Amino acid sequence: MERLNPNGPDQRPRVGLILLRAEWFDSVVALPQLVEGVKEDSAALVGAFPAELELAQLWVVNSSASLASCAGELGGLKLDLVLLTFQVWAEDFYLQPLVEALHGQPLAVWCYQPGANPPHPASFLDVLRYSGPVGTLEGLGTLRNLGADFAFLAGTPGSAAFNAALVAEARAGKACQALRRARIGLLPARNEQMQSTYVDEFRLRADLGPLVEYLSVGQLEEAARAVPQAGLDAYLAALRRDFPVRGVSAPTLERAARACLGLARLGAEHNLDLLSLNDISFELHTVMGLRPCFVPPPAVGEQGLLFGLEGDLGAAAAMLTLKHLSGLPLFFVEFWFWDEAQNLLVGGHAGLQDAQNARPGEAYISQDYEYSQTDATGGAHFQFACRPGRVSLMQLRWTAQGCWQALACTGEVVDQPAWIEGYPHAVVRPDVNVLDFFRQAAEVGTTQHWIMAYGDVLAEIRAWCRLERVALKVIAG
Repeated sequence: MERLNPNGPDQRPRVGLILLRAEWFDSVVALPQLVEGVKEDSAALVGAFPAELELAQLWVVNSSASLASCAGELGGLKLDLVLLTFQVWAEDFYLQPLVEALHGQPLAVWCYQPGANPPHPASFLDVLRYSGPVGTLEGLGTLRNLGADFAFLAGTPGSAAFNAALVAEARAGKACQALRRARIGLLPARNEQMQSTYVDEFRLRADLGPLVEYLSVGQLEEAARAVPQAGLDAYLAALRRDFPVRGVSAPTLERAARACLGLARLGAEHNLDLLSLNDISFELHTVMGLRPCFVPPPAVGEQGLLFGLEGDLGAAAAMLTLKHLSGLPLFFVEFWFWDEAQNLLVGGHAGLQDAQNARPGEAYISQDYEYSQTDATGGAHFQFACRPGRVSLMQLRWTAQGCWQALACTGEVVDQPAWIEGYPHAVVRPDVNVLDFFRQAAEVGTTQHWIMAYGDVLAEIRAWCRLERVALKVIAG
């Protein structure tokens, strides 16, 4: 499965690395062997940097001049994470100017030493090369006194645990930065059938960053009408090639495809990152004659456009977050029932769903079961069961206490054919007893909407919630 590409050819989080070294080592100790040894260690450190990250900038701060240079450059960059590292012991007066220069860029402090197994016995030179922890412990008090917000990482270069923690923090930082620039289209408005999904769009903007723009059904109708016939024909040919069509007439399939390409066109025209469609809007069904249910392929939605459902802005923010935490296609789900004997949750959702999540070769196009009796057409809808694999579930809601509440859970989509009729769906075995899943959710309150991402990104979700000061309830055994 291909990863999403929200930011062009290189979607990796951008990290700036600051290596702190003691000016005193250079001016007083003055050992040429130490200078060479520290250079070798820094080269090895850079060489072991995780491939999932882009090392966008490296600074060595070991003097007032290098400090001024680093602080001056740091303020003008848009990094997803700044990694502050005492490579060896260093003076902590470097820290205040660096913290002040961050300007909101996420910070992680790395307690570093060159290797997990230091020399024994250790020479004087070895002691100095391995003195990073001394500097880190010295600096932690100063950073806390300055009120700096940071993640703390410890480990040696290239270790699997350290790399995983670093990647999680960088992805979380990327998600935070991306949300600050995000644009959400809401068409035509929120779903008023449910109160738990209500989000104050201005609070969303102030706290997390996304700007909400309202779009009308009339704009969708106009955008769909403007879809070039050649593009529509190519999309229809791709749909018929990739998915069996069962019980949907050719005119209805064409109408459905045109509506979905109209959504993609609106996204491009308004520079949207996500379009949240209230897919049960009476006006939408009256004007369009059906509910748009196909997520246009990446070649059409070139900007990595996501589609949310029921006008749920909390779910939209969770989708945007998971897009950058996982990089894989997402699935919008609400759980209808459980199987206690097999410890399974069964759920999904009608509407715009990404068929890249389907079990290989099993997705097809049917009528829209919910609206085939009442719309002007029978509609056209993807049907599939999600492919097997490890998954993470996340939801986000605005609470009456004036704060954000996130919930997260991990589990596995089991490998089995479609269970239910009428909806794209997933059969999930959570990493917790199914009844405890509901009991723990009840402790903080939920909405019914979850976003499912393939892979275990719980560490990334934890990091994102810490950065955004969002309360997080992890549902676990």
